[in-house]
Amino acid sequence: MVRKKMEGHAERSFAGRASGPYSEVHERVFQALSRTQEEHRGEAVHLEEVARASDLPPDETSELLHDLVTVHGLATELAGSDSPDMGPRFEVKPRI
Repeated sequence: MVRKKMEGHAERSFAGRASGPYSEVHERVFQALSRTQEEHRGEAVHLEEVARASDLPPDETSELLHDLVTVHGLATELAGSDSPDMGPRFEVKPRI
């Protein structure tokens, strides 16, 4: 798949991104996700809400949420769950 770079915007990709161990900033985003999801009565929340709650920029929060989903297995990304599509929502992965 070829992605076109929009004028003035850097291309976003997680490919080839080295993910380190679970860090304090991962914990900060995980706690923010947990709190915002609780405030929404258990419903999944959008990236912007997690970014505000963690006091981090959305692009950094997005990368950390990606790690929480794919590397650490602590969160789930729900894509295309809104109509109209408002972007992915995230939730803490249920534990058995």
